[in-house]
Amino acid sequence: MDSKFKLIAIGNRFMKDDGIAIAVAEHLRGHIGAELDFIIAETDYQSCFYLINEDDIIIILDALYTDAVPGCVQQFNLCNEITNASSNYTQHDMSVIEYLKIHRMAVKGYLIGIEVAEIGYGDKLSSFISGRFNDICMEVEYIIKNILSEGIV
Repeated sequence: MDSKFKLIAIGNRFMKDDGIAIAVAEHLRGHIGAELDFIIAETDYQSCFYLINEDDIIIILDALYTDAVPGCVQQFNLCNEITNASSNYTQHDMSVIEYLKIHRMAVKGYLIGIEVAEIGYGDKLSSFISGRFNDICMEVEYIIKNILSEGIV
């Protein structure tokens, strides 16, 4: 079975910067070729795992909550994150990582996290993240293209 690359965007569009991964994925959908399947999971990430095959290489895109500069993009290897119990930096990754652990899914891939500036009720990104949106998209696109060109993790 051939490996297929799948990007899973997780977030809540109605919690300001928590929706950054979805906004970036929707923007990049037209910039990255057919070699990558886009899955906009929003907050219902569990259902998207039925679309993943054992040989797939997945890229999870989510908002990060660390002490980094807002708009900073970080890349983590999923294999390392699954074995590292203290690696919960996003509102969703604990659930995603725990889901992978519980179901013993042997997935290969990456978590790409985007540091948020503001979380709260609202259907728009914060002014800070909005002002950096194009730079964030370019950085995420660069990381994804490197992952696609490497082909393995």
